[in-house]
Amino acid sequence: MTLRCVILLAVLAVNGYGDTLDTIRQQFEVYHRNPGEIEILSTDNIEQIDNVLKRTEAKRLIARKELDKEQTVNQPKKDFPSPLLADGYAVPFVHYVAVERVLAKRSLQQGKPDDALQSIQYVYRLADALSESGSLELRTVAALTRLQMLETVQSLLQNPHCRREHHKLLYTLFDEQANRVAEKTIWTRYREEGKQFFEETARSGFDKTVSPDVLKKLLARNALDEYKKTPVERFTLDQSVFHQVMSAVIESCEVPFYRRQTILRHLNKELQERRGTASEPVFALLLLQDVSESMRLFAQERTGNEMAYLALSAALNGQNRHKTMNFLTGKDYEFRLIPDGIMYTYEGNVKPFYVPYR
Repeated sequence: MTLRCVILLAVLAVNGYGDTLDTIRQQFEVYHRNPGEIEILSTDNIEQIDNVLKRTEAKRLIARKELDKEQTVNQPKKDFPSPLLADGYAVPFVHYVAVERVLAKRSLQQGKPDDALQSIQYVYRLADALSESGSLELRTVAALTRLQMLETVQSLLQNPHCRREHHKLLYTLFDEQANRVAEKTIWTRYREEGKQFFEETARSGFDKTVSPDVLKKLLARNALDEYKKTPVERFTLDQSVFHQVMSAVIESCEVPFYRRQTILRHLNKELQERRGTASEPVFALLLLQDVSESMRLFAQERTGNEMAYLALSAALNGQNRHKTMNFLTGKDYEFRLIPDGIMYTYEGNVKPFYVPYR
């Protein structure tokens, strides 16, 4: 997780999804402080893995109970926390996902596709809650989670115990994933959070609003000397640069990702030219350093979801009924009919998605 991505706390202390996310985080926070047990899930030691699943069962059931509740999308609060402060806040959600994914894998090994599907459905509910929190960090975790889950869904679809009803339920799940949260909304919120950060830092000082790790690195290269001399002027410059770039980023959301390349290359070049200069907008650059990368991640997430949806739709209907352009590349999705199923792919780094006929 990058330092720029970290935006949290006050955003989540609200009703609806905020309560749900707080509860899930509290249940799995212990594994953030002592991650060794979660790391067992990535090993091949079946006995140890099963022991971890048993020890986390109560916490997992509490998380599922929260995700079963009727949720409401909340209006963002105005008292935003620092976008550079809450490093590591999202890790417990990542650990919950790891537990459900391994549980799904074990369920498939035991010939229990219904249980595996249930784990998949709960992870996607969490991804929805993370997306709708309004936080860029949690939106990023949601995107990474959805891309990870494509592999788990593939395992279920290719399991010999998988039935047509599982295909139908997964088809509905991916249909519901389409455009869960408009990208423009996330970036508009992030611009407002950045504004709040600059105003608070100008009032309270950067040692109060920036994480110790970030502060240590900035002090080591004497990047904050000018901010100590004339803090108001420097933060005004930072905010101006940040606002200008974010306005261009938000405007770019009106077009598909593949049409944003010229804009993003120009912005990245402009930011790079400001580095190391006497008037370097240090904090603006920190907040903006991963914007292009995050935009690409969201485009990959959308492409992965669409690819799964199209493949499931074609497999269920026995033919390809969709000719859809890839949001990431600007090219049509490619598909191949094979004797026992259908495979969708495209030029990019998301793996092909294969669905056997049932």
